Formats: sequence, structure tokens, C-alpha cells
Amino acid sequence: MLRSMYSGITGLRNFQDQLDIVANNIANVNTVGYKGSRATFQTTLFQTLSAGNAPQNQLGGTNPMQIGLGSQLASIDKLMTQGSPMSTGKATDLMIQGEGFFILSDGIGQYYTRAGNFTRDYNGFFVDPASGMKLQGWTAKIDQEGNRTIDTNDPIGDIQISSGQVMAAKQTSFVRLAHNLNAGAGIQDTTIVVKSTTGENIPVKFSFKRDMSEENKDKNVYNWTASVVGSEYKFAVDDGSGNLTSTNQISGKVELDDTGNVISWVNYDEDGDPLAESKISIYDINGEIVDQYGDSVPVDINAGAGTATLTGSIRVTDSAGEAVYYDPEDIDISFDASGNPTITLNIDGTPVNFTGPASTVGEFNDLLTTGITSGDYTLTGLRLTGASDADTIDGQGFTGLKSVREMIQPPSGGAIRFTDLNNPTNFSEANYISPSVTTSTVVYDSLGNPYNTYLKFTKIDANTWYWKAELEDGTPLYKSTADGQLLDDSAEGVIAFDSNGNIAATQWKINPDGTIDQTIGDGDDGAAGFWFDPAELGAALNPSVDPQSAAGAGPVNVSINFQELSQFFAENSIAVTEQDGNAQGTLESFAINTNGQIIGSFTNGLTAPLGQVALATFNNPEGLSATGNSMYAMSSNSGLPQIGVSGVGGRGSINPGALEMSNVDLAEEFTNMIIAQRGFQANSRSITTADAILNELVNIKR
Repeated sequence: MLRSMYSGITGLRNFQDQLDIVANNIANVNTVGYKGSRATFQTTLFQTLSAGNAPQNQLGGTNPMQIGLGSQLASIDKLMTQGSPMSTGKATDLMIQGEGFFILSDGIGQYYTRAGNFTRDYNGFFVDPASGMKLQGWTAKIDQEGNRTIDTNDPIGDIQISSGQVMAAKQTSFVRLAHNLNAGAGIQDTTIVVKSTTGENIPVKFSFKRDMSEENKDKNVYNWTASVVGSEYKFAVDDGSGNLTSTNQISGKVELDDTGNVISWVNYDEDGDPLAESKISIYDINGEIVDQYGDSVPVDINAGAGTATLTGSIRVTDSAGEAVYYDPEDIDISFDASGNPTITLNIDGTPVNFTGPASTVGEFNDLLTTGITSGDYTLTGLRLTGASDADTIDGQGFTGLKSVREMIQPPSGGAIRFTDLNNPTNFSEANYISPSVTTSTVVYDSLGNPYNTYLKFTKIDANTWYWKAELEDGTPLYKSTADGQLLDDSAEGVIAFDSNGNIAATQWKINPDGTIDQTIGDGDDGAAGFWFDPAELGAALNPSVDPQSAAGAGPVNVSINFQELSQFFAENSIAVTEQDGNAQGTLESFAINTNGQIIGSFTNGLTAPLGQVALATFNNPEGLSATGNSMYAMSSNSGLPQIGVSGVGGRGSINPGALEMSNVDLAEEFTNMIIAQRGFQANSRSITTADAILNELVNIKR
């Protein structure tokens, strides 16, 4: 009976310990970063009354008989489960999402905590507000170029973010361009289909190429060509000597304003000289009869005392009344001594003569109205004008006359529209997308003075773009080369793209005649960047700076990285995505990201890393020794701390502006409390029962 009393006592002790643990958990239900504990029990010694026997002979085995002597505390376990996040919005509040501990130092040893409610002291150190211990990590270092860097390979130390930190001014040395140049920029090829007098379609295609010659490089000027596509019809054009000749292709020049409206349209003769006439003519039957110079044909009358003009168009029909095609470039007309006309045409490669009686102007006009018949063909349409019907026609002859028809009216203003002169409802308008796009950036000299710099891109031809660099006032910047030379030429060049829209060349250049020099490495490549000298009079934004030393900074040399540019048929989106210079700035705020980096925002609009929070993990975090103040210390069974940045090596990420709540579950704790209470009551009953039995023994003697 004494055994049962002592067993009950061990139970009372154990359930008292469990109740203490439950009470502590409940007391810390709102403690930031608190990790709950639990108690586990085990049996204590057993008194053996008889040992067990193995089976032998014909008898079976017997089990041992043992009486337990109570229970004892087996372990008090820390429950390192994740607590729920609580958003606070405070910049210095941090929560670890996952494994790991913040590291604190008192200058002698290190302590570990999940409570991330940090503050800054007047020296700028991140500290635990209760103990004053300093948060450990890495503070950014400033290199010789003024860049702030964090080397996480260095030993950890106190994190210090001082107010009023200064970001020194830094000279720009490179800019990076990215995104898209529109492959569809410029004037798109367009085709207008006109009809011949026999009803055949004559497709005329207009193509355009940017004129990049020295005088037009900064204007919106295009060289155009027009071609008759898939047809035997030909253009009628001046051959350069004043004679009218036929050709499959004609050319000219068009100048546009900034919005794509036509300023001027010019046709060229075959020698490339401008013509006064802008209409586009094609050799066609029923066209106006002209001589080899494109002029009207004068016919002598009244024995040379005067002239009439041969006008109108020749029309030939067959016996069915259908128009017959003849060679419009080889027409002969003669008048004999009596004025009788003979008109010779080539029909199907054979000369056909049309002859009729007519000695006066009136008779000629009547004859050509009624028609001259030759075999199955009838010719009509010509007239003599500028004379009276009674005037007599002199004998004379004309060879090589031509039938020319004005068919297309190019634009003289407005949009690039081509109109069918014989059917104004038939027109074709070329699609136009501005071939020029500009992006800008601010570059800085060594003193932090800002300069607005513009990079202007102009599409030359398929897959090629011309670029130049200027200051805000249009002052051209100077050329820097890939090998570091600073030249006095303008900063400009040509970039090219491949058929997949990727950069293929960046150092081509424009020749004075507008052609592209694709030779690289001959010492005369396109610019690889730009430079200017603020201390040189006229080179800075304010040309009136005097004395020259007023600008005071050294030359600014900026290289350009084109490699992230693309050319697809999409909107222009080219932009300077990076430049490495800056003005001086003062720290005005900071924020902490999920990697634990402390990012400072400066008054110059830039950000820079100021420090980074370190985390530690342990092989056995339950083995850490609690030291109070929500902190733990390393123990012999916790393992060594594995220190590094968050998100790496099994360490969790950092959730800024939040705290980790206690992981205590009140419902579970109240249940454990009831269990402890009932267990305590049951053990007390076993003691009182044993006491009653002992009392009965004492009463036997009575």
C-alpha cells in the first residue's frame, strides 16, 4: 500500500509539471515569435514479484509479474512549428517564413530569436527593443567608384543604417537600350491597278527607300521607284535628252513633313534629273498623240502659211466593233501632195496602212470621224485643231509618233495617295508609320551635373536604322569609338537587325552619299557611343558658359549597349533601361525585401543596398536553450549555427512589415489543462484510497 501512495505522488508531481507548462504556454499566447512547449511522461521503476519462465517439458511458459512504482517526466519538447503572420506595416518589423532565427549580439556572444520586432537606436543600429542587443548581418561597403555592395562572404556584424547617408555623384559611362523598333516604320510599298483602254489591268507598284545623303539625312525624304508588275505596258518618260522613251521602271523623290504629309513630289527622267511634270504616263492605245519629245504634233497648212495641231487619240476597231491593240510607240502619219492622209500602225507585229481622201482640214476631220477602213480594221479619233475647215493640208510626214495616256496622279500634298486619272474613285494610299523615334536619358558628369541626352533613330531600309546622339538643345554630341578614341565627328552610326529581329551589327556608318559602309575595323566605323566636354565652351547645354572653367567637370564618355534591341512589326517601345551615372543624393527612407536586403531610397531618385539581415539555422532547433526575452542560445545538442542569407540553404524568406505570432493553440492548451487537472485528481484519489486501507489495518487491533 505504500507503493500505491508513492506512485500517486509521482503522478501528482508530473501533472503539476504539465499544468505549469500549459500555464506558461497560455501566458505567452500573444508573445511575438513564442514557441510552445509540451510535456511527455514515462514509467519509472518496476518491482518484480516473479520472473517469467520459458516453456519446458509439457508445461507452457509463464510471464513475469511486476508492479510499477509510478511515472516520471520524460521530456519537455519545444514545438518549433510556424506561427501565423501578423501585419504591422512597420518597416523594421520582420517575420521569418520558414526555418531560421534572427541573430542578436551583446558584443560577447550570439543569441537567436524568432521575434522580429526590431527598432533602431540613435546610432542607427537595428536592436531588440527589450534587451538592446544588436541585429546581426552585413552592412554595405562603398567601393572606389561609389557603388554600395554587400559581400555575404564577410563575417556578420552589427547592422547600422545611419540617417543622412550620402550617395556620391557618379559620372555616366554607359547606357543600355532595350525593347523594340518598329519593323513597319516608313512608307510601305503600295500598288495601284489601272486599266488600259482594252480593259487590261496594269498593276503599278510604288516602293520607297529613305534618302540618307548628307543634305537629306535630317529630313524626311524618300527615293521612290514605280514598276509595272506582270504586264507588257511601259511608262512614257523623258530619256534625259528631251526625247520620250519607254521604260519598265521610273523613279523620283518625295519629301514629307513630320506627320507624313507630302511636301513635294518629283519625277525623274532617265538620267535622274527632276521633271516639271508629276503625272505618270503609260504608252496605251487611245492615248494622246505626241511626237518623240512628248509634244503635240503641228501640221503645216495653206502651203506653209500656217499650222494646225494634230490632237485626239487613235482608236482601231475590228469588224465586230471591238477595240484592237496596236503598238502605241511606233505610229507614222503622212500627207501626200494633195493632203490625203496615210496612218501606219503595227498591229500584231504587222504594219497596217490606213489611207483616205482628204485635202482640207474639214475633210480630214470628217474622214477621221467616219473612219478609215483597212481590211477588217477601222481607224477613227484624230482631229486637226487650230485651223478652219477650208484650210488645205500640205504634203508632209511624221514618223515615230506615240500614243501616251496619263494614268496616275501622285500626291501633291496630304497623305501619300495615288489616284487613277481616268477613274478618280480608284486610288491607293500608302501606309505610313513615322520612321523616326527618339528616346532620352539623363547623363551626369563627374560633379553630378545632369544633361538631357536624346538618341534619335531613323529607319533607312529593311532591317537598318540610323542613329545619332544630341543634347537637349540639338547640339550634336561627339563620336567615341569601340577602342576608346574620342573623335570630333558627330556621334552617329547604323545598326542592323537579322531576319529574326535580333541585333546583327552596331558599328556600320552612313557615307556622305547616303550609302551604308558595312566595313568594320578599318578605323572608320560608326560610333560606339558619345562624348562631350562640359568644360569646353559650347560643348555643354549652355554655350554661353564663360569662363570655360565654370563647368569644371571632366569629359563625359558614354558607351551604348544596343544588344537588347529588337525589330519586330510592333509599336516602337525603345527606351534607355539603364545608365550608371547619378547626381548626389541623401538617404530619405529604406525598406527591407524578402531576401533581407535593406534597400535605401535617396533624394536623387535612386536606390542602393544598405545592408542585409543574416539568418541562422540549426540541425536541431529544439535543442536550443531558452534564455528568456524570447531568445535562445546554442546548446551542446542544438548543433552549430549555419549562418547565411534568407532563402538559401534551407533558410526561410523574410516577410517585412509583419511579425510571427505565437504558435500556441488555446483550444489545445485548455484541453491539456483539463487532462492535467483530471490526472491530478485521479492520482490524489489513489493516495486517499491507500490511506483509507491503512486506516482499516490500524482499526483491526481495536
